[in-house]
Amino acid sequence: MANREAYNTCMKPYITGSKPKEQRKLDFCIGAKMCSGRSKSTEEAKQICLSAPPKEPRRSKKGCTIDLARVAECLAPRIQNLASIDTIVLAKLLQECSGQKAEQTLTRERFIKKCFKENGFTGDIKEAEKLRSMCTTQFKEQYEKG
Repeated sequence: MANREAYNTCMKPYITGSKPKEQRKLDFCIGAKMCSGRSKSTEEAKQICLSAPPKEPRRSKKGCTIDLARVAECLAPRIQNLASIDTIVLAKLLQECSGQKAEQTLTRERFIKKCFKENGFTGDIKEAEKLRSMCTTQFKEQYEKG
């Protein structure tokens, strides 16, 4: 850990202050070369940073495609075996069949917790019982009917 702390201390002058974006990137690169010991002088580090090809930008996952036929093939028998289906169950099944990580499903308990925060719960037990009942009713109205 001492090495990491020394590196962070060394990098501090290269990453502080407000600079234009390109200058900030160059300074960061120079600092990284100097603090890691890859170059002996700032001029050498600057030369390395300017001559290095720019890194490819990361691809976002927005362009990913899903094989809908495969998802449907996986999903159909699972839906048929259910007596009833709601949005939470459907979201879980879609996540499993698509192999993609979906946004965290809003479960009943998460919904109630969020409802408590929104209604400014103070900690009174009687108030908690009333609020939990109200939040549970809201959850049922919003998510279990459709």
